[in-house]
Amino acid sequence: MKRFLIGAFAALVSSSASADTYNYICKENGQTSQLKVDDTKNILQWKDETYRLRATEDCAKYGWRAEKDGIAFDFCTATQGYADFQYRSKTVQCNLQRK
Repeated sequence: MKRFLIGAFAALVSSSASADTYNYICKENGQTSQLKVDDTKNILQWKDETYRLRATEDCAKYGWRAEKDGIAFDFCTATQGYADFQYRSKTVQCNLQRK
């Protein structure tokens, strides 16, 4: 019984830890880039920059407010792994990478 409980706990911890990191492929002006959201550390990494995250209610479904050195944008997610944001007056469209 102990072995089952330990195994179940380990599975729960590993699945919840991996669920807090989201990897996206984003497209802007025909160029693709990777974007990573770490909801545990509250950071968004994109184009060699790291932004601090906080929750926002400005997104239709779910999203975060990314901020760094006076630059800020809302990274909003929708259904089916789609997300987008406005960056310097351009729309960046992203799709969640599936494992």
